[in-house]
Amino acid sequence: MKNNYDTFKILFLLLLPFGVMGQLINGDFENIKPNLLPSNWGMNYFQQVIIDNETGENIGDQIQYTWCVPYLIYASTEAQSGQYAMELSNAFNLTQNIVIPGEAVLFSDQTQDIPGWNPGVPISVTDNVTGIGFYYKFLPAGNDIAQAKVQVFDIEGNEIGTANIDITDTNTSYQFIYEPILYTSNAAPVYMYVSFVMAKEGSTPTFGSRLIIDNVVTNLNDLNMVVNNDKTKINIYPTLVETSLTIEDLDHSQEPFTYKITNTEGKLLSQNSVNTINSVYTMDLSHLSSGMYFLHIDSNQGTIIKKFLKK
Repeated sequence: MKNNYDTFKILFLLLLPFGVMGQLINGDFENIKPNLLPSNWGMNYFQQVIIDNETGENIGDQIQYTWCVPYLIYASTEAQSGQYAMELSNAFNLTQNIVIPGEAVLFSDQTQDIPGWNPGVPISVTDNVTGIGFYYKFLPAGNDIAQAKVQVFDIEGNEIGTANIDITDTNTSYQFIYEPILYTSNAAPVYMYVSFVMAKEGSTPTFGSRLIIDNVVTNLNDLNMVVNNDKTKINIYPTLVETSLTIEDLDHSQEPFTYKITNTEGKLLSQNSVNTINSVYTMDLSHLSSGMYFLHIDSNQGTIIKKFLKK
């Protein structure tokens, strides 16, 4: 994919002062507007309106929304952490008898409700965009396939990296999922598009389907910034596991706690509750195959996520 070179450079220079350093802009969705829309996230959706020449009345298609709010993307109080998450849902055009899939696109101008002609955000030279990860609940009303996507571009508007995540399984409780970006060039990344859609291209959306997203990151190092309480001191070792993994509670603040292990696709592989007076707990992971995994620790201090590799 290649955008117009001059247009891309102009947009990049105009938006650069609004770029975010480190954690993705409003990736935790705590910045909410009075109209219940998450700041910096939205979709381009315009309803056609016809003026009746005889009465002067505006006539538009009749749209049915999943909730009472007239949006396909809005703030949700079903947060994984903090107060808010972002919810996407499909609407139904009763006039045309078609489903309208929800979509959320990241953009820089927090004063706007839709991305318009300016979707995406700049990447600072200090940022390290390596993938896309997020917590999600998915409640499809049919055989829906939602999708998350990140695209990275260089200064000339060439796409130099992308990552896609298909969301299909029903999850009524939060799961974390992550996909690394496949880079095809050594050019410096300067811009990225991040989006969530309720209907992957070629799939069929269903009215009533819901997708709730929270704590979106483009670098795994940002996870602790999002979900970890600064007062907690948890250490896990080794990060390259052969047969066992140890959790060490350095300030004895976590007990009792529960943990679960998921893979990069968000699939739950094991979980357990620990109630011990010891500050060290060791688990057997010899059954896991080689790859990257996430350890989720839930305690009275909040949620902590640590990543590790299995040989």
